[in-house]
Amino acid sequence: MTSFSSVTLSLSMLLAGYLSSICATPPNPPTTTQQARARAPYKTDRIRIITGTFAIAASRAVLIISVYHALVTLVYPPSTNTGILSTICPHPENLHLNPQLLTWSPTVLLSLLSIASGSAIRLAAYGGLGRNFTFYLSAPDRLVTGGVYARFLKLTTIGGAATVGGFFWYTRNDVFVPLPLSDRIFHSARFNVLNPLRNPTTHDLCIRKVPLSEIDPTLLEKKGKLVEAFCAGIWSGWGYAIQRAYLARKYQSPETANQLWSRSELRRSTYEPGTLITDHFEVVEKTPDRIVVRCGGSPRVQDVRPSDGLFEMSVQVKPDEGVAEFGLKSVFFQGLGKAEGQPMPPHIEWLHRQYSKLWMETAIRNVLR
Repeated sequence: MTSFSSVTLSLSMLLAGYLSSICATPPNPPTTTQQARARAPYKTDRIRIITGTFAIAASRAVLIISVYHALVTLVYPPSTNTGILSTICPHPENLHLNPQLLTWSPTVLLSLLSIASGSAIRLAAYGGLGRNFTFYLSAPDRLVTGGVYARFLKLTTIGGAATVGGFFWYTRNDVFVPLPLSDRIFHSARFNVLNPLRNPTTHDLCIRKVPLSEIDPTLLEKKGKLVEAFCAGIWSGWGYAIQRAYLARKYQSPETANQLWSRSELRRSTYEPGTLITDHFEVVEKTPDRIVVRCGGSPRVQDVRPSDGLFEMSVQVKPDEGVAEFGLKSVFFQGLGKAEGQPMPPHIEWLHRQYSKLWMETAIRNVLR
């Protein structure tokens, strides 16, 4: 005998199929050729290939499949409805029917809820746009700013504000301090070679202090281990993940196989001078408290570059204060030719600082207990 659970699930599947069919059906199809030409004047509307007859056929196919699925669900399991099930589903024993798709389960419930919520949004858009919701390019008769779109805009605004606020809260302990021109990086032999004309620089220094009690004690046993872990945290951390993936897709090849690409390689490396990182950074200096990399272009180009820079990762352990002070120092400049101004406009410099803060926080995670 068919159970109450099977009946409710079968009806739910019928409803889900019906909603899916409606969502795939054009809500405002033109009734005449003249209307079609008036409302869809664009001959290059390639998407119409899958939104015309195909969409209607797909909606009907979805409805038929959902009806069949609902019938099988209604008479499942075979032990109680053998005759009916074999009629609509010959040789069910050979089909390996999955009980999780034919009885109430978390998978089925989540799928039905997803269809219901998606259909609600879709049908709300149908109602909000009215005759302007079409499955082809057409000129709207008005600008729609209400309904589901107003709610969506409000949600995205709130979500965006929360994301921005969360980022600044997450990086609240990262502080930018002045980087004087008397700093050693501006007088290093490497800087003089890469910037022979002493072009103007865009530079900054981000500082983050962490209590020594929060640092992994094994990194404090030997001088130099802490800065290595800090450096590894930058390149292997999620803050560099998108750029790392982009550079790998563009430049990873047999020619660059000697460079560090994977997270595991970047996490294990000790970053000795000459280490090449994702075809964009090269370690040019290393001491027990700092590691300097050249940036701004491929390390395969060793000559003076149009765009160049030095990036320093440093750690100062201050037992008297009970903290370790981590620093990210950036210096960017035009190496080739005489520059008239700084290499970065103010808005790009601001974005770079936010990126530095993100790197700082993800790197710090690699040195904590």
